[in-house]
Amino acid sequence: MPDPTPEQLRDPLAGEGLEEQQAPSPALDEENPFSSMMARFDEAAAHLGLSPDAYAVLRRPDRQFKFAIPVQYPDGTVRVHKGYRIRHNLSLGPCLGGLRLESDLKREELAALAGWATWKNAALGIPFGGSAGGVDYDPRGQAEVTTEAVVRRYTAGLQDLLGPETDILSPDLHCNEQIMAWCLDTYSMHVRHTENAVVVGKPEGLAGTHGRDCAVGRSAIVLMERRLATMDISGPVDIVVQGAGTVGAQVMREAVARGHRVIAAGDFRGAAHNQAGLDIEALLAHRAAHGSVEGFAGGDAIDPSELLAQPCDVLIPAATADQIHSRNAASIQAKLIVEAANGPTSKRADGILSDRGIPVVPDLLGNAGSAVIAYFEWVQNRMGYQWTEEMVFERLDRMVIEAYDKARKIAKEHQVGLRLAACILGVKRVAYFDNMRGLYA
Repeated sequence: MPDPTPEQLRDPLAGEGLEEQQAPSPALDEENPFSSMMARFDEAAAHLGLSPDAYAVLRRPDRQFKFAIPVQYPDGTVRVHKGYRIRHNLSLGPCLGGLRLESDLKREELAALAGWATWKNAALGIPFGGSAGGVDYDPRGQAEVTTEAVVRRYTAGLQDLLGPETDILSPDLHCNEQIMAWCLDTYSMHVRHTENAVVVGKPEGLAGTHGRDCAVGRSAIVLMERRLATMDISGPVDIVVQGAGTVGAQVMREAVARGHRVIAAGDFRGAAHNQAGLDIEALLAHRAAHGSVEGFAGGDAIDPSELLAQPCDVLIPAATADQIHSRNAASIQAKLIVEAANGPTSKRADGILSDRGIPVVPDLLGNAGSAVIAYFEWVQNRMGYQWTEEMVFERLDRMVIEAYDKARKIAKEHQVGLRLAACILGVKRVAYFDNMRGLYA
């Protein structure tokens, strides 16, 4: 697609007589992910010169749905949980977004994730919009029958919103292959046929795809190595990983497989450091057995709050949002940060890191493997044909590297950081085709 001109990015109906100009970002705390996302969108919109009309359309979610999920627990009590689904934009195609199971679920964080998914998909050249949803329920420590009831009731409650051409569920926090299989089965029972393409993240034998268990880690490490090459840093590097869940495990395994050393890793309860390199499989086995890195004997125990400040070549936050903020950004001693988590760095922290000369590969690119592999699974489901593992990896590497290189070019053209450049790349594409499609009245 040729780059749109500034005139093409502007709404042809915009002009004189407009009563409302571009509004500022919501006045929210810096740790509010929606505030951080909207502030970055505002910057991208300003660089692109979006009209007030185009800006107003793109900054608001297309639809926000909240509903009750009553569930009977094994003790006979009934608890009513809250379910959410937020669709941000459908200009490029159906929405794709995660299902999160989290007791402290926040609508603002879901809105941020949905918007960020839109820009990420567009930046990667994936024909999807962004969405996000979840339930205020934590499956850890709960009976499997209760979790299944929550997930099935959630899926049934969204029956009219979900579909392979409207909104596709993908796994997010505390969701695994079993949960996605329940989503698939529930939706399929309602439509009276198996509809594989409505859910991604499925088991490989149930219309899943090769590469699902390593895509995020692969994209993070591939781009880490590409960025390090431009910094004249070669050979094995020392890496600190925050997070030891699904994403953190993928990152650590991929890094070690490529010859690098993970010298420190941890979660919210505990962390371990070993300058010679942690035994990743032993660490992950310990976490699986005990629910945390805390107590791992293969390294020196350190306070989780000190993990981000450990001296290293590369820091990879792979846990939750806004872990790097204005209160700890000055203490980071890494030469490079690669974001494998969604929104781990606040806007103020971005400024501090930039002033200190610490480059960041942002989440829009760093964890792009999650979006790419979801797209690949959807494509294979629609084709009814599974690609080989080699085909998946070759195409995944190509897509994330192409997006990274385009973002680097935009960063140079606009004299901005890579995060804003990636956002500009995504917003530019959505705005162009949103304007081309026009408004249906």
